[in-house]
Amino acid sequence: MTLTFHRTVGALTCAVTAALTSSAFAHAVCGDRIFPATLAIDDPGVGDELALPTLTYWPLNSNGSREFDAEFSYTKTLLPGLGLSFASGATWQSPGGYGWEPLNTELKYNFLCVPQSEFMASAGFSVSWENTGTGTQATPFNTYSPVIDVGKGFGDLPTSWNFLRPLAVTAEVSAGVPGQTWTNGQQNATTLNYGFTLQYSLPYFNSHVAEIDNDFFRRLVPLTEFAFSTPIANAAPGTRVTTGTIQPGIMYMADTWQISIEALIPINVASGTRVGVKGELHFFFDDIFPDSLGKPLFAFK
Repeated sequence: MTLTFHRTVGALTCAVTAALTSSAFAHAVCGDRIFPATLAIDDPGVGDELALPTLTYWPLNSNGSREFDAEFSYTKTLLPGLGLSFASGATWQSPGGYGWEPLNTELKYNFLCVPQSEFMASAGFSVSWENTGTGTQATPFNTYSPVIDVGKGFGDLPTSWNFLRPLAVTAEVSAGVPGQTWTNGQQNATTLNYGFTLQYSLPYFNSHVAEIDNDFFRRLVPLTEFAFSTPIANAAPGTRVTTGTIQPGIMYMADTWQISIEALIPINVASGTRVGVKGELHFFFDDIFPDSLGKPLFAFK
């Protein structure tokens, strides 16, 4: 793991160096496409933003317990295209009790935008920090996660395919690597986390296909997210099972904020039973405070 960690740090160092000379990308905007902030799969952009609150009522766990989370996430741009995020929150389990989730930080760099193709990509490295959680969420080790996020809009399709042009796809892949392989006789598995979203942007439809008279409906984005996790190393016997959720939902995009709600449908019994729900209110500081909180700490011309 040490070699992998050092290689990742080296790659991020290169990303920081590139950020000093690269052009800036607005948050999750590439060409005519806006990639909204989704709930399970991160968008490929980097911007000054705050998600508060993010509320999740999970499907019934396979062991029969219920879980409710109330979380936040804040991202601050350090350089154009380079941001550092902080995330945590409270968890209630019944039975089980209460705990505060470990602090999670991610350094993320938006390294690619091809405007004419509405294609965007970013790379990040996140750490879930040991001994920052409490109660049911306390962990005695760090977890390291390299992350890749991409997005592709279909606005470059010919106008004869107009009704497909508002479509967009985003995808994410990451690996969760625990800082220690065993804790109290239990194996800590390395996991592969991956998923994608399908989005149909009515704001894009309104701007590029046909006008929608209703101001409420032309701000909606129907979408479905697919999020999965598979243990790939150091998994205890019988635990190497893929779990995940399918999350159909709807998003309302205002000029400086958005609100989303999705159902959480488990893909198998190991993922849970019944249906959960997740919702989030999201603010874009680079639009609300463009000359103060919403601009990078350092900018080079």
